[in-house]
Amino acid sequence: MLPELRTRRLVLRPVAAEDLALIADRVGDFEVAKVLSVVPHPYVLADAKNWFAQTSAVQEDGERAFAIFLKEQEHGSDGPIGVVSVGRPDGTPNFGYWIARPFWGRGFMTEAGRAALDWLFASTQTESVSSGALVENPASLNVLRKLGFGNETPCPISVRARAQELPGTRVSLSRESYLAAREAVA
Repeated sequence: MLPELRTRRLVLRPVAAEDLALIADRVGDFEVAKVLSVVPHPYVLADAKNWFAQTSAVQEDGERAFAIFLKEQEHGSDGPIGVVSVGRPDGTPNFGYWIARPFWGRGFMTEAGRAALDWLFASTQTESVSSGALVENPASLNVLRKLGFGNETPCPISVRARAQELPGTRVSLSRESYLAAREAVA
């Protein structure tokens, strides 16, 4: 079972069934879905339930997904503002995330990502993790850079919501470099 993670402004906890309606609504926003690789559009509650079932089934050695909540709203009705996950779609750990449009540009994703990576490298034997972003989504690539991802490699990224491949950038992060950078900041 995944722990609850707390940051200065956020609470991250395992995604729960009661989160799915709002997750479907927020990921169903085309402005969010159009920059994600695996999310179809439209994205409806059945899609969220299917993702949740798959995630729950492989929780031990597969995808680990945290719902992101504003700390000030953790007992309120606003629900999750996004999700951050580490999965193994092809056997390689992959760092994925999204945040609802009303919460863009406020540093929440960097804060949530750091908490998830701190947990990942402290609690698992993962030696490295990869991620990626579309060229047209520089904000996402900036989040990855702030988290320490590097080794940028241009590559096409398949975007299910648009049914096409678009120019993207793959990045990676090693345990060693992440922990060294975190130590330097501390």
